[in-house]
Amino acid sequence: MSLTQENFIQLTEHVFYIKMQTNIGVIKIPRGTHTDVYIIDSGNDDVIAQKILEILKNNIPDAKLQAIINTHSHADHCGGNPYIFQQTGCEIWTSKGEASLMEYPEIETALIWGGTAIHDIHSKFLLAKPSHATKIIEEGKDEILKIDEKNQLAIKPISLPGHYMNQIGLLIVDTDGKKSFFMGDAISGRNVIKRYWIQYLLDETKSKESLHKLAQIESDFYVPSHGDLVEDIEGLSELNIIALLETEKLILDILRTPKTTEEILKEVADRNGIKLGISQFVLIGSTLRSYLTGLYEEEKIGWSIEDNILRWHRTELK
Repeated sequence: MSLTQENFIQLTEHVFYIKMQTNIGVIKIPRGTHTDVYIIDSGNDDVIAQKILEILKNNIPDAKLQAIINTHSHADHCGGNPYIFQQTGCEIWTSKGEASLMEYPEIETALIWGGTAIHDIHSKFLLAKPSHATKIIEEGKDEILKIDEKNQLAIKPISLPGHYMNQIGLLIVDTDGKKSFFMGDAISGRNVIKRYWIQYLLDETKSKESLHKLAQIESDFYVPSHGDLVEDIEGLSELNIIALLETEKLILDILRTPKTTEEILKEVADRNGIKLGISQFVLIGSTLRSYLTGLYEEEKIGWSIEDNILRWHRTELK
């Protein structure tokens, strides 16, 4: 991927973002002899991390990177941490739960596999290099960056679980009150939803709650990690919720007759024209189990074990 000046987009006086496959937030604070810089997420691996540092150098020649702030611990958000830390010695901030997962990234592959994962899914897309958080941040405890004696910028962590354990969004309030909301993977851009209707999530119920929550947060700019920024969040939030509800509806339709989890996965893939490779088999399969949990807790489906085979069924048809 070639990064140019066009990828470095200004939102407010001190807030920018680098438009990439995983968008990277940038906060820059002039300090006279240098410019303090904070970035939100770090991309997938050393290659992307190097490109991030290159575009920072091209646009902020006197940059001194103070911290990476990770929204969550998936590889495409924290995989660049080790390289950037090695090059700059910056701090690494994230939430408590995500900090643990960043330190032990093999938990992710074990989680989606349901045990010790086969080596075939130990790719850079699913298994980041480990990194150690130097600071824990959480909702309700703002980080204040002083600009000068009269002005300050606030970083407000917002809890947005669902896509992953303890994911956070970051609402940046600039000195003039203008707000930029970096939402991690709590929401996806329209182009991403169109391409990937069924997206990975760990907890479908909490994902819906987070989508409703972020739709109530006022901001001038809303930046999903994947997709284009928007200035009005309601329509995008509604589209993401519709995608979740449509997948629920699809599962319930498939369960007109009892089926195993893998039979459900096959029908979901077939109906959506998805040819499953091992990574998709694992990711979509894990996601579907999360949907099944949500539907079960809402008492829309149940399970039974017969002949040592677990099958799901719709409750009203049982």
